[in-house]
Amino acid sequence: MDRNRKFQALIGAAAAVVATCAFATPAHAGILTKSATDCDDSALTQPFARYGDSSMYKSVSTFENGTNGWALNGGAKVVTGNETAHVNAAGDSHSLLLPSGSSATTPEVCVGLDEPTLRFFTRKNSGLLSTMAVTVHVQTSLGIWLELPIGVDLGGSWHPSLPMLVVANLLPLLPPDRTAVKFTFRPLLGGSWQVDDVYVDPVARVR
Repeated sequence: MDRNRKFQALIGAAAAVVATCAFATPAHAGILTKSATDCDDSALTQPFARYGDSSMYKSVSTFENGTNGWALNGGAKVVTGNETAHVNAAGDSHSLLLPSGSSATTPEVCVGLDEPTLRFFTRKNSGLLSTMAVTVHVQTSLGIWLELPIGVDLGGSWHPSLPMLVVANLLPLLPPDRTAVKFTFRPLLGGSWQVDDVYVDPVARVR
């Protein structure tokens, strides 16, 4: 891991620690849960195996069929140009463009207690100091969505993000209950970014 990746890992870990501290009380009792049968965990794959990550992931979006269920703001849109590894399919040809001031929020996806993580591919097109911030949303029993940071990406050419851990104490205490979450991607300090092949690890890791 080069110096840039090490620094990126430290920032991502710091963001997760801040989020965890902010939710250190047993507030997860008020987080809405779903049973495992209400969550679609079909078609789990290992898209990051070539990068040393053997976890099973569920696809959130590849952007080949648009952004159905996503909430896009500030000019975010699907454009031509795929991440170069083509981990989903060799013929894929689209990704999500996030210009300065934009944001994109995923549809709801279920995650469980055992180290749920988010990974995706990204590239920074412009903005020397720009970073890509990622947050997680969880819904309380009062219907209020809470948003907390889980990591940042520092940019570069197309590359897989580091695994971004969803804050564990926001999730159900006992399996097989699950939590429905959403993720938001947002460029900070200007700049233009692309995101592609978004995956979540909803279940136990493969050892």
